[in-house]
Formats: sequence, structure tokens, C-alpha cells
Amino acid sequence: MPWQVLTSPVEQWGVLPSFLIAEVLFIAMAGVALFHAKKAGRAELMIWAGALIGGTANDLIFMALPLVDNFWHSQATIMLSPRLPLYIPCVYICFLYYPTIAVRRLKMSGLAVGALTGLVAIIFYAPFDITGAKLVWWTWHDTDLPVASRILGAPTSSTLWVLTFAGSFAWLIDRMLARDPEVSWATFAKGLALVAGLTTILMVLQITVLQQLDGGAPAYIALGTGVALYVVVFIWRGRGSIDRLTPDPADRPAHVAVLVYAATLVLCMAAFDPASHVSSGAHQEAGECYVDAQDITGLTRHRYLCVEDFEEDFTFACTEPPADGARWYTICGRAHTSFVAWMSGVAVLGVFIAGLFTFLFGFGPAPKPQKRSRGT
Repeated sequence: MPWQVLTSPVEQWGVLPSFLIAEVLFIAMAGVALFHAKKAGRAELMIWAGALIGGTANDLIFMALPLVDNFWHSQATIMLSPRLPLYIPCVYICFLYYPTIAVRRLKMSGLAVGALTGLVAIIFYAPFDITGAKLVWWTWHDTDLPVASRILGAPTSSTLWVLTFAGSFAWLIDRMLARDPEVSWATFAKGLALVAGLTTILMVLQITVLQQLDGGAPAYIALGTGVALYVVVFIWRGRGSIDRLTPDPADRPAHVAVLVYAATLVLCMAAFDPASHVSSGAHQEAGECYVDAQDITGLTRHRYLCVEDFEEDFTFACTEPPADGARWYTICGRAHTSFVAWMSGVAVLGVFIAGLFTFLFGFGPAPKPQKRSRGT
């Protein structure tokens, strides 16, 4: 593949301007998270390092297995391999670190921590999932059933993956911290090994069970059931744990980073026309139409992208369609069919993220004191 490690930001701005903004955003947010972790203590540093190691390992595993291989990242300004941009490990840091540390401010433990972190993580990740898919920051396999059911272009399986992956990560971290709150270096090393080795396994086990509700491929019922179960677990194990939070000035950089993140994704969706975006890089292999193959669920999908008959959110209007056997080619973003729907979805999520993390970090307005009744 004719990939390169470094691409000029000027060149990137000319073809994928919103993607350049996303790269800078996530790399900067990962840096802010590291700054916050070093100031906060060894527990937060273990969470940061665990997010980097466990998240990157998960991406590499699912990219390498042929039965799972159903997504392709666009070429970024900094690439670690033909299919792994530098910003992707930073994405894992962001959607695992920020929700985990925010939920830890509630002083809960056990399953309640995992359940609420998973729920917060899907809210955090959702506008990125919607915006990135629309602006061709990545592409999905056209006929793979696990990514067939979508909400505003984002597969329901992707949301379910974030729920179960982040929930499992936070639960494993909490178990280690409960045993050793001071976080010795031995605990630090064990914690990294635990999340790297078990987070993906726990996620796969949960999705394997839930996807049976949709006939073997995760769709709307699996996602709805997964979210409902996590809500029930949080209420069951965490009820009565949430009091008024006292803001910690040390959390201010993390809080501001989340607000900038939400605002940036809203602005990307508002300001950029997906039809102006062009992505040259690794994509689903083009080839003979309707050649069957099996995906990880054992269900049938088409092995190759049929350039005459596909439903993904891109076109070949700005270029020539790829030849059979091509895995590296150019695609063009597709214009909005309903800008209002996509814009409204990302905007509502952005506002909700801002409010949710403002509450979790304790920076919201203090409750008004209750008036005293007469005679008291």
C-alpha cells in the first residue's frame, strides 16, 4: 500500500479538513488527560496508560482478524501503519479516561462504576461516531451484518461495543484500585495487564449474548437491552451514592477539554460539507459483486465492495471507481440527505455531554438553599 508516515497538514486540509481538526483535537485531549493524570496521582495514571494499551490492543486485534475486519481508517497526517492513524490510540484514551475519572468522582464501587461508566462513554462517543462516519474519517464494510443497523450512520454495534468495552474497562480498574488504593507499582503493572488481557474478552462475551436477541447480529434490540441492563445495574448497585459534588480545581483542565471536544464535533458537522471530503487510502477490497463470505457471527456478507451496488455513505463522483482487487483507492464524501437530522443529533449530544460532565466534575451551579418554614 502506498502509505506514508507523515502527510503535510496543508495537503490534509485540502482533502479532509475536518479530519485534520479531529486529529489535533484528540491528540491534544490525550495530552490534557496525561497532564491531569500526572497531577491527580498514580490511580489516574494507571487509568490513562490502561486506556492506551487496552484500547490500542483491541483495535489491532479487530483489524487483523479477517472475520472481524469491517472498518478502515482514512489516512491521517501521522500514520503508525497503513491502517492505524496516531490519533486512534488517543481516541481510546479519551473515551475511556474522561468517562472513567468523571464517574470515579461519585465515589461508587464495583458493578455500579462499570455500568455508569459504560453509559457515560456511549454519550461521549456518539457524536464522534456520527460525525466521523459522515465526513469519511473512516468507512465500514458495506454488507457486514454486525454493522448493518445504524442510527444517523453510526452502527448500533459500535455503540454497544463502547458500552460494554468502557464498562468492562472501568470495572476491572475499580477492582484493582479497591484492593490497593495507594496503587503500588506492582498493582500498576497488574492493572495494565488486566485491562489489556480481559477488557476485550469481557466485551465480546457480553455482545455475543446480547446479539442473539437480534438473530445473531447486534442491532436495535441488542443495543436497547444492553443499555437497559446497564441502567438497571447502576440503579441497583449505585442508588443513594450520588450527592452534591464538590468541584476540584485540578479537574478544570479535563472539564474544559470535554467542553471543547463537544463543541468541536458540533462545529465540524455544522461547518463542513461531506461532499467536499476526499479520502485516499485503505478501504474494503473492490471486486466481483455478490461473492459470499462469512463474518465473525457466522452470517453471510459479500466479500468485496460492489462498486455498482453499495449503500455506504460515500461515492466515486470525484474520481474513477476502483478496479477489481483494489484495496487502496479514493472515495468521495456523499452530500447530506438530511442535514437537519444529522446536525440536530450531534448538537443535542454535544449539549448533553457538556451538562453531564459539568455535573460529574462538580462544576455545575450549587443547589439553592431551602427556605426555612416559620417557627424553625
